[in-house]
Amino acid sequence: MKTGYAITLVSAVAAGQAVAQDSAEEFVPETLTIEETISEGPNVFAMDQAWAGPSAVNVLGAEDFAMKGNMGPGTTAQMELSKDGKTLYTTSVYMERYTYGPVTVVMHEWDVPTLSVRREFEISNKLAHVESQNALLSLTSDEAYLLAQNATPATSITVVDLGAGAPLAEIPTPGCWGAFPAVEGMKFTTICGDGTLASYSFEADGSFGEPGKSEKIFDVDEDALFTNGVRIGSELVFVSFNGNLYFVDDSGEAPVLTGTAPLTEGVLGGWAPSGSELIAYNAPTNTAFVLMHSGAYNGSHKDPATEIWSVDMETRTVIGRSPAHHENGLAVTQTEEPVLYGATEDGNVVRYDVEMGDEVTLTQAGEFETGAGFLTLLKLDR
Repeated sequence: MKTGYAITLVSAVAAGQAVAQDSAEEFVPETLTIEETISEGPNVFAMDQAWAGPSAVNVLGAEDFAMKGNMGPGTTAQMELSKDGKTLYTTSVYMERYTYGPVTVVMHEWDVPTLSVRREFEISNKLAHVESQNALLSLTSDEAYLLAQNATPATSITVVDLGAGAPLAEIPTPGCWGAFPAVEGMKFTTICGDGTLASYSFEADGSFGEPGKSEKIFDVDEDALFTNGVRIGSELVFVSFNGNLYFVDDSGEAPVLTGTAPLTEGVLGGWAPSGSELIAYNAPTNTAFVLMHSGAYNGSHKDPATEIWSVDMETRTVIGRSPAHHENGLAVTQTEEPVLYGATEDGNVVRYDVEMGDEVTLTQAGEFETGAGFLTLLKLDR
């Protein structure tokens, strides 16, 4: 019986070798390649900001949420996208020791089609280590200069000369936050903690003068403003904690309040704005979209949204209320038929189709789980 078993085993092994040999001859190995550029089509840039390691900018197809790739700046990253959507700028921090010691702040210039670094250089290590927001890294109107927010906690703006690839100036902005570039020229406006706004101008040689300071525009105790506004022509529009819009013209030497408009007046349910990038503006339809929540209380301005309100910026009235999905940030395309995107507290990106009319209706058209630990900011290239 042992001899028969051995013969059977040898025969089986021989047969197995023959099958393996035949399979090896038929096997064609797969050839792996790397795409030189991402696929064409509009994109969503989603900042996954990290505080314990490198951040990530995930690039998604705007139509189908296909993951096209990502770019990897350092910790507490900020980002800004060029008008043509082909260049992404990031600032981020690199720490030698996380609990103490020196830090290096680097500005990266990314080539979007290849998702690769074109160049990088160091800027001031005073860069603010804070949540990513539109007003904390911005391009001047001619895209020749980058404006980066500093905080030590003393506040200032680093002006980066992109042509020279080096910092140009540090402009002190005591008690003020953010930089909103002017419609034209080397000038920006910032919002201040005393209820005023201030405009700063600078020159190509790095010199700058005294700011143009506004009269008191808002009451910081009774109706504080979110520091994330939008530009509509010569005016900046800010949302207050109580649900009022403030319109500020900064085309002159000093900003001037031109009007206010209530969004929540007479609305039952204790509604108020909330979130981070809580307002987005579509110029072709002159429509703003604002994140809102009900049952507001002191401190609920950080709560995710339960509704998104659409506002006609000509009449300055609410013309639509739609269900939200716990967003804390918004971005909208600048197309004739707007498409709205929201960043949720769970790290997802939600897409809404916008039906314009006497009443604006938002319909959820997709949702993508980015897996982000801290989804802070969205940028669109259309």
